Amino acid sequence: MYLMYDRPLGKFLPKSLKKLKLQLTDVPLFVSWLDADRKIPCFNLRSLSLVVDVISDNLLITVMNSLPRLELDLEDRPFMEPSVQDMTNIGLPALKFCECLIVLSIVRSERNYPSFKRVKNIGMFHVSECYRRLESVKLGGFAKVTEAGYSSILHSCRNLKKFEVLTSPLLSDSVFDNMIGVARNGLLLLVASTLTYLILWVNIIIS
Repeated sequence: MYLMYDRPLGKFLPKSLKKLKLQLTDVPLFVSWLDADRKIPCFNLRSLSLVVDVISDNLLITVMNSLPRLELDLEDRPFMEPSVQDMTNIGLPALKFCECLIVLSIVRSERNYPSFKRVKNIGMFHVSECYRRLESVKLGGFAKVTEAGYSSILHSCRNLKKFEVLTSPLLSDSVFDNMIGVARNGLLLLVASTLTYLILWVNIIIS
């Protein structure tokens, strides 16, 4: 789908639209587009999936303020090392405005720039404190987050059915035992640790 940012959002998308997936989206234009029409009452998206160049705090804040009933899937593929515009611990608390959030996916997938370097454990603590209704979480590329950050989500989000962590180099060998210790029956836990592009997958179903 090609976005036409010169047209009002309410006229561009059908009122009945529940799910929207956009590839290679221009973040500044999309944010401006959403921000201008955030008060449209008929716009009731339930699922938003975006592939962008860089996930920023401004993107998270605008999406959450505009579309409070979402399942959210964000993936970015930066073509250069992100700096000022990159997501930080400040952006994640904006998810609290998404009152019905039960599915969350935030992934950095670019091989040359694989990490969110400005998000630390405190960002995961925000997620665990504010979004306890989460049922599915996928996080990828959080190079500064340790076992403590991820375990806080497992501990607080009691409705979790699936928890997936990708390319997280700070996870220790003991992370699997420790995460299982706070997991619950019926949870699918997927953890990938990467060293020099070697990925080890551990698939655990606790029953």
